[in-house]
Amino acid sequence: MASSNFGSLFGATPSSQQQRSQQPQQQPASIFSPNNQSSIFGNTATTQVAPANSIFGSQPQAQQQPSQGSLFGQSQAQPVRSSGQTTQPAFFNSLLERGKKRPLSTVGQNSSFEELPSLQLGLDDIRRKARELGSGGPKDSQHGLNSKAHYLLAASGVSPGHAIRDLKALDPQATISAPSKEQDAFDPDNQKFLRNMQQRGRQVMIAESLARAHKDFDAFLEEKVDLDWEEQRRKIFQHFGLAQGSDSMGATAKVSGGRSTRQFKQPGSIGQSPGSRRSVFGRSGLEKSVIGAPGTGFARPQIFEDPAERSEGPAVHAPDLRFLREKMGYYADRVQLLNSARLQGHTFPVLHEFSGVEQHAGGDVPRQLFDAYQALICIVNESPKVMSASDPGSIQERRFSEDYLDETPNSRRAINLRKRIVEGSRSFLEKSFYDEVENVIAKNPREAQLGGIPSVINKIRAYVRLRAARKDLAPDGTELQMVGHDYCWILIFYLLRCGFITEAAEYVSQDPGFRSLDHKFVTYMTTYAQNRRLPRDLQQKINGEYQQRSRNAPENTVDPYRMACYKIIGRCELSRRRLEGINQSVEDWIWLQFTLAREDDRAEEVAGDVFGLEDIQTDITEIGQRVFGKGQEGPGGYGTFFLLQILGGMFEQAVSYLGSYAPVSAVHFAVALAYYGLLRVSDFYTSGEEILSFTVKQHPQINFGYLVTQYTREFRTGFVEAAVDYFSLLCLNADLPGSLGKSQASVCHEALREFILETRDFAKLLGDIRSDGTRIKGVIEQRLGLIKLVDQDEFLKTITVQAAAVADDKGLITDAVLLYHLAEDYDRVIDIINRALSDAVAVDLGGSGLKLQPLLPRTHTLEDGQEVAEPGSSLSLTAVEDPVVLAKNMIGLYNTNALYYQRIRQVNRDTCGLLLRMMEAKAEVEAGKWTPALDAINELNILPLRARSSVSYIRSAAQAFSSFPPIISRNVGHVIMWSIACIGHERERLNSGAYENEIRQGMADELLVMAKDLMIFSGMVKYKLPPRVYETLARAGAEIGAY
Repeated sequence: MASSNFGSLFGATPSSQQQRSQQPQQQPASIFSPNNQSSIFGNTATTQVAPANSIFGSQPQAQQQPSQGSLFGQSQAQPVRSSGQTTQPAFFNSLLERGKKRPLSTVGQNSSFEELPSLQLGLDDIRRKARELGSGGPKDSQHGLNSKAHYLLAASGVSPGHAIRDLKALDPQATISAPSKEQDAFDPDNQKFLRNMQQRGRQVMIAESLARAHKDFDAFLEEKVDLDWEEQRRKIFQHFGLAQGSDSMGATAKVSGGRSTRQFKQPGSIGQSPGSRRSVFGRSGLEKSVIGAPGTGFARPQIFEDPAERSEGPAVHAPDLRFLREKMGYYADRVQLLNSARLQGHTFPVLHEFSGVEQHAGGDVPRQLFDAYQALICIVNESPKVMSASDPGSIQERRFSEDYLDETPNSRRAINLRKRIVEGSRSFLEKSFYDEVENVIAKNPREAQLGGIPSVINKIRAYVRLRAARKDLAPDGTELQMVGHDYCWILIFYLLRCGFITEAAEYVSQDPGFRSLDHKFVTYMTTYAQNRRLPRDLQQKINGEYQQRSRNAPENTVDPYRMACYKIIGRCELSRRRLEGINQSVEDWIWLQFTLAREDDRAEEVAGDVFGLEDIQTDITEIGQRVFGKGQEGPGGYGTFFLLQILGGMFEQAVSYLGSYAPVSAVHFAVALAYYGLLRVSDFYTSGEEILSFTVKQHPQINFGYLVTQYTREFRTGFVEAAVDYFSLLCLNADLPGSLGKSQASVCHEALREFILETRDFAKLLGDIRSDGTRIKGVIEQRLGLIKLVDQDEFLKTITVQAAAVADDKGLITDAVLLYHLAEDYDRVIDIINRALSDAVAVDLGGSGLKLQPLLPRTHTLEDGQEVAEPGSSLSLTAVEDPVVLAKNMIGLYNTNALYYQRIRQVNRDTCGLLLRMMEAKAEVEAGKWTPALDAINELNILPLRARSSVSYIRSAAQAFSSFPPIISRNVGHVIMWSIACIGHERERLNSGAYENEIRQGMADELLVMAKDLMIFSGMVKYKLPPRVYETLARAGAEIGAY
């Protein structure tokens, strides 16, 4: 027994299996049990090895004795098995032999049973199975459960009895006979054999083609028809303002404040390699558009969000669309002024201008957005009064680009920039607090009791007095030291808080009471006031005093403001950068960080004194993750964290974070930062739609190109000049070294090209011509100095030709004429005019004349918002509806200038003149002037109206027909029908006269001869005229008696 080691039902050892076999009930075995190694026929003595990867998980075992763990879970010790002992083993042995000898072909070649392994059951299992089949199933404790299942199935409308009968009616072993293919009789006919082979080959080719077409069609349906209806419904709701996008950002890669970068699965058109970038002057039709489709008319936070999460989470607070549109208009005006100043080479106070928009913008706008601009003003040191680049204190465009993009942390440029950010942020916080002090005093003059000279110290005294009256200086029970009538340490602290270091030094050195209180601090303060630093020896002394007082002094006996002053001046205990026992706000805490921060060469600093801008950025990131995480910020709370990021120099993260709440403001913060070179940008072609990404050195970068192009979607259809101004901003970063700068310029050029093709306002974008032929510069040409072109003339000409080709394909005749004229392709202009005239000639008599879509006239907006046409613009040239007027305008312009005239082919000039005369003849016919019309048609010299039955004359006219340009020859049939109509009406007029005379009869006969000559002519040019002409000739000939 031990040598057999048959696997039990749950993989137990033989001893446990032997013990378990004595139990009255056994758990049912699963055929998929990994240790079920019992054989169906346990009396075989041969060794059977199962495959290692069998779905039954059996292990190779030597089958030498009957199985002790049956497949169906019944132990050999069960008493119910006694009834099966009378069955003769010989019967089962014979079944075994018959099963082994049974050929597989009886199952059927196409049956799936061939793929299943053969089940092997022991004799005990077969006896028990036979008994269960005979008794209708196992009689165990599950009978009650089965009865419940019957009731449940019956309640659901399922009849178990009928289902069982239907299942039993199926024969799983039934053979499926394959259709026997009749053998073709031998046929010695080779031709027939070849024909059969060709037919079979054609059938195979047809079948393959059909299968390929089905596959392509299924792929097309998968791509085009399988729409995300929930996404479509969400877009419709957003379009009508019934729903707002989600404020959730992607949670894949966390950045500061719990916000995350956006990870997109982009097509290859955007995330392509640098080597496959699209050309400036041409692009593949398979590539995705740079500027995208026009939007709904208002900026959406979805630009900054992950498409997979835009419909999740709570909706962002919807701003008033009226305020938002006004804000976008104000920003567009400031951007136009910015570009104008750049073209003139002047500096532009972009931060002051943009902050004015945020300050006066309506709606629910957090105050911190305006404060962020003020902080940047302090960092950059921008002055609104400096306009010329030569003035002292002027800040040039891209002033800090090289310093900001220097990736060496210990370089002099990087250190200077970090020091500028620290000092600028601290200066802003100090000025902001002093403004608050003055506002509080002004609002509460009675409690403040300012009086006397309103000096800085007196104002701080008044503020302290006001806070003391409100009991807002310190917690109850705190000892606050006084010198005379002043809380001396509180006064010094708030002088430091407002940035008045010199005034604080004067107070401690001139007040005798304070000098007697702490003469050492007088030395510290006066030394610190010189450059906000203490020498090494003084710093060690003040740190020693700070540690001694904080450790040894009893609780509530040390003035907390005294300890705060010691901490600020001596940079004491940098590991705990907070003020104990003082009521402070977020601004007070961040001010303390910038006051303690110091940007110097870290190699010269003591390890415990190292604390700089990078440490502040780490703290801000932790605060964002803990307090301003996704869904945790309160109403308007995003402004606080955005201001913290701006103060900490985390400009890229700040733009990305703000974009989820105020996309208009985020875009213009990015513009202002890029103008001064304080924004690291990514490659548009490799970043796709990812707004915030990171370099290989983990420096954050913003996809500035995608940001601006997507923002213009909201207004560029109606405000083309504003859109061009924003596209021009893309070249702000074109000065970057290497391929990155070229990428930024390429995006700008490609965006302009696509925008020209998207809009029909070609006259405003590319230029126009006045009635005297002089050229008016377009919006793009006026801004050529901003878009960093190598060859400006070639760029304009190429873009103009591409736009003209698109306009020509769309049937925009006036647009195509203007654009080809601007591209100096005058021959193509006449060619397009000829086609328009030919279409006008082909219009049936009496029908509505061909009308062109006129060019949009150039307008300019008055102060009251009304738009008026510019005098002398394109209204008299291409802004017309009649192709005849358009042709006469352009021909008249070209005839007055030999430079234009010489560049037009003679055949095009002759064709245009002939078509114009055709239109004059048609006008005579439509006016009912039959004789003048026939004279005008005869002057065309294309029909033998004066042949007088001369066959040679008619033949020469027919031979000349072949030499006509196609644009003329296809209208000859119409001219013939006009002639027949004129002849018929004129003969009718002559024959309807009251009196007959020889003159009338002679004229009628002459007209009849004309009609016959036209019939002969038409017969000679048979198949070259439309069938309608011959039908008209036959009918008219019968009416006028020609035959």
